[in-house]
Amino acid sequence: MNRLQKQQEIECLGETIGQSPHAFLVDFTGLDVARSTDLRTQLRNKDGVMRIVKNRLAKRAFVNTALGQAESAFVGQTAIVYPHGEDAVAIARVLRDFNKEHEVGGVKIGLVDGQLITPEEFQSLADLPSRDELVAKALQLMQYPITGLVTALNSILHNFVVVLDAVRQQRENE
Repeated sequence: MNRLQKQQEIECLGETIGQSPHAFLVDFTGLDVARSTDLRTQLRNKDGVMRIVKNRLAKRAFVNTALGQAESAFVGQTAIVYPHGEDAVAIARVLRDFNKEHEVGGVKIGLVDGQLITPEEFQSLADLPSRDELVAKALQLMQYPITGLVTALNSILHNFVVVLDAVRQQRENE
């Protein structure tokens, strides 16, 4: 790789990954081509990307970004995984599940909403429900009071009708 190619790579990394609010530095030691392809496919299905980087170039590209604070994590074989969208939890879950299944590498450090997170915090993030699940739970909680009110009003009307029917039957028997 000549100097011009290196400069272009640094600029490309800075423009794509450097601007992303979420990213995970992953150690891909022991990851063969088949597993790497499988991981990339799983990430692509969740709107994520894995990019293998040269540590020296990555350090230069991320000097003025939040990932620049993670300079010590750029050692060994490093890949950067980041989402195209905003769902960092889905990407974290894919990485966690893949690591459990294949027992290779692991997350060195993460960046979520511009803040660095440790591998322990990464595990907590991966255990969170997805955004869709959280929205569904919030909607269910908002519906609960309304459903309770409708049920209470319905039971009052039902009891009223039962009482009226009992009064009607009593009058008919007289």
